[in-house]
Amino acid sequence: MKLIRTLFAAAAVTLVFAACGEKKQDKDIITKKPEVKAPAHPVRMQDYDHAETVDWLGARYKLSISRRADTSLPVITDEAGGKYYDNRITVSVVRPDGTQFFSRTFTKADFSSLIGGGYMEKSALLGIVFDKAEGGGLVLAASVGAPDVLSDDYVPLLMTISRMGGVSIVKDTRLDGEMEEQEN
Repeated sequence: MKLIRTLFAAAAVTLVFAACGEKKQDKDIITKKPEVKAPAHPVRMQDYDHAETVDWLGARYKLSISRRADTSLPVITDEAGGKYYDNRITVSVVRPDGTQFFSRTFTKADFSSLIGGGYMEKSALLGIVFDKAEGGGLVLAASVGAPDVLSDDYVPLLMTISRMGGVSIVKDTRLDGEMEEQEN
């Protein structure tokens, strides 16, 4: 009988310890990832206006650049299904005497000969900025690429406005390090 009581007591103590023991916790956290939906309407890039004075051909010219979303251009659909309006960018150069030397509005179609058709469909004219006055031309950097502000996918281009008002456009093949060396 003592043996049976001892066995029951041992079994009871074992059950108490087993019941009070801590369960091993799984460290995996399972949650649902929120579904990011593209907006129902196309997104506009922020408008941009910039003006600066440029020393060129022995005088000071005023260069103005203005970017606007254009709802009349085809809407761009990126690879994630996001929809964006394309842009028009107006470049204006005014002589020191206040007369207009150059004024032209650009769209990405102006760069189509340098960019593949498949890329053109999913890209926008992102920007044009002044690079340098060199010889008889004003050199501006332009970019056509993914309109998503989080993307760094674009094609760099160089536009040169000649002293006669003509425009030539080429792909920018300079590396970032080369551009920094030229600036210094």
